[in-house]
Amino acid sequence: MWAIVVMVAIALPQSVFSKQLVCTMELNRSCSLIGAKVSSDDVPTATFSSPNPTTLSRVQFSRSSLTAIPPAMFQTFPKLETLNASSSDIKQVQSNNFAGAKALQALYLRGNKIHELPALAFFGANRLQTIDLTDNAINTIEATAFKRLRDLKALLLAGNSLTELPTGVFDDLSEMESLELQQNELASLGDRLFQGCPSLTSLNVSHNALKTLNLAQFERRWNFDLIDASYNQLTVVRIPPNLRQLVAIGNGIRTVESTATNGSELILLKLPHNKLTNVDELPVFEKLITLDLSFNRIREFDFRSVTRFGKLVLLKLDGNQLESVSNSLTAPITHLKYVHLADNHFTHLDLDVLRTVPRLLKLDLRRNRLEQLSVTDLSDSFPVMVRLMLEGNRFRCEASRPLLKELKGSITAYAMTRNDCRKDQNLIDGICCS
Repeated sequence: MWAIVVMVAIALPQSVFSKQLVCTMELNRSCSLIGAKVSSDDVPTATFSSPNPTTLSRVQFSRSSLTAIPPAMFQTFPKLETLNASSSDIKQVQSNNFAGAKALQALYLRGNKIHELPALAFFGANRLQTIDLTDNAINTIEATAFKRLRDLKALLLAGNSLTELPTGVFDDLSEMESLELQQNELASLGDRLFQGCPSLTSLNVSHNALKTLNLAQFERRWNFDLIDASYNQLTVVRIPPNLRQLVAIGNGIRTVESTATNGSELILLKLPHNKLTNVDELPVFEKLITLDLSFNRIREFDFRSVTRFGKLVLLKLDGNQLESVSNSLTAPITHLKYVHLADNHFTHLDLDVLRTVPRLLKLDLRRNRLEQLSVTDLSDSFPVMVRLMLEGNRFRCEASRPLLKELKGSITAYAMTRNDCRKDQNLIDGICCS
């Protein structure tokens, strides 16, 4: 009898015997599939078992190897809201895999080996709010891959191999608020690529190969919070009036323009490691709070420039080519609190040039070539300055005595340690000098 059973088993196709995966229950209607292995032949017939499967809301794979998500999962767990199959060796998303995922709201497929998203890749999972496909190998997305996902709020596609995106691929994502496309190989983005995304307020396209970025498509009556276009090949940025924050580090930007006619909502402009040469060439941004132009090619700066940004609190000009600064302000300004001038070329600096910035809290002068720093009355000119950063300069001990006297009579913290001094310097009253 046993011989007959064995012979029949050998003769039958492998698909007749379904692979059963046991889900270990945990707290909060959650279970884990540990060490699960599902080959491509197993995917259509794999089954699942678990205590109280109809109440389960979360499933996670751990130390597992899957070719794809077996469709039977959503039949076994009809109330499944969260599926985490990150780092599970998944190689494909099949169009019918999620047909039964009626309750699924969050899908995490980070760190797998998916190469493409087919048409209607997530068909059936119409309640999805988050899809995480970070760090796969996706190079192709069909135009209808995200069709009918009208509840989706976050789509994470960072760390893939995308070179282009088809027109209309995001057209159904009317509720999407956050889109991550960083660390791909995108050379361009269509001028109307995001026309179907009226709720989008955060876009990350950093670490691509973009030479142009049409920000006009984000103009709308309500604010767009953040665009990060760092580490591309941009030379010009045109900022729409409703954008609040623009980060574009490490491009080749020479020109900043504004399309605003009745005022700009911009509060943060972060453009380090570009090719800007003059602060005065920036447009007027009335609500700007943070301006970071570190490591550009600025040779001259007059504090009068900050009057064009009537709410500016933080100004960063580190790593430029400044040898001096000037001040043609005719009246004091009280909004500017933090000024960063580290890594420039100052050798002598008179702090009296900043007397019309009396509410300065912190001044960063580290790693310049300062031999002497002078000020007439530190406590009177800068009554609230709490930090003066001086490390990495070339102060002369004798020339620093007047400065030390002023520092000791103020609330300003300035002291360095022996570790901040070079071998040829002495530490005298908290100042490294020679």
